[in-house]
Amino acid sequence: MAREVWVRSAAEGTGGPEAFAWAARADAELLRLRWLAGGDQPDLAVLQSAWHEAVRRFEDYGHAFEGARSRARLGGGGGAAGPPRGGGAAAGGGAAPPRLGAAPLLAEAQPLLGNRAPAREGGARPAEHLTPREREILSLVALGRSNKQIGSQLFISAKTASVHVSNIMAKLGAAGRGEAVAVARERGLLD
Repeated sequence: MAREVWVRSAAEGTGGPEAFAWAARADAELLRLRWLAGGDQPDLAVLQSAWHEAVRRFEDYGHAFEGARSRARLGGGGGAAGPPRGGGAAAGGGAAPPRLGAAPLLAEAQPLLGNRAPAREGGARPAEHLTPREREILSLVALGRSNKQIGSQLFISAKTASVHVSNIMAKLGAAGRGEAVAVARERGLLD
């Protein structure tokens, strides 16, 4: 589905750095799922190459959270990407997760960071740190609104809405919008 959206946007000339980044991420995640499923496994070099492409595309796009998440997956923190080419935290996670303060991402990158990742004081859960704007956007996501609809309603661009949604998902440790809503409801963050 993600690939179809990207192909359509590229054909229409509406694709940009964000579309390229998410398409590369979708390709890498699909290969990762095939690897984890154990059946028709892709070659490790192909899997690593896909994650390198996702990292590069998110760096081009300038999305720190998703770039760091892709680097963590590349480095093996998320499983099945194997050892990073070039080795170590520089290829896998670097200093981005601690600097971003994203606990789910920190947990995923922890094997790459060793003892360098700071512990969260008082055991605070990252979802407790949603900004008021993120809570507002989360409530609209729960209503099934698209990024474009959220942007129109809140007088922000669809791209800004997308960044907020990505940050919410990272803070909640969710892989998608639906999972973010489910986690938020479970934690009492939504009415």
